[in-house]
Amino acid sequence: MPRLRENERNQLIEMIRGGVSVSTVAHHFNVTRRTVYVTLQRERATGSQKDRPRRLGRRKTTDREDTFIRLLHLRDRFKTAGQTTAEINNIRQNNPISKWTVLRRLKTFGLRVRRPACRTRLTSCNIRNRLDWARIHSFWPRQVWNNHMFSDEVSFGTSRWEKTRIPESK
Repeated sequence: MPRLRENERNQLIEMIRGGVSVSTVAHHFNVTRRTVYVTLQRERATGSQKDRPRRLGRRKTTDREDTFIRLLHLRDRFKTAGQTTAEINNIRQNNPISKWTVLRRLKTFGLRVRRPACRTRLTSCNIRNRLDWARIHSFWPRQVWNNHMFSDEVSFGTSRWEKTRIPESK
């Protein structure tokens, strides 16, 4: 049923009492005839056109638990929402929460779950080889460097709308 404001519902009832047809009233307010009928039924049943009180969903966590979730993530920024959920559910066993609840609570505090970068570890041999290569090539002039293209070059954008571009291998 489309939402009508209270003054529109009062106008609707007055138009019906004035003898205007339901179809004309529905067309006037740009609603369905069913909306007009339901509005009339509610007015007859309750005698009022005010909105009925709505029950908001109960929160699964208290303010204290929300602060605890925030504190857990500030202590360890790389903790996943699932890990936090497991930790919270171990404490409060009677009413478990989901990882989506944790993510929503973090969002209200302006926090995001971070993920550590996954890279291969440099061995001491790799470090030594890289250092030797850098020392050998450190004296090359800029014109020589401009003629070389590295196969692992990647360009990144500064905004989230710019895509990462990885050059095609030849």
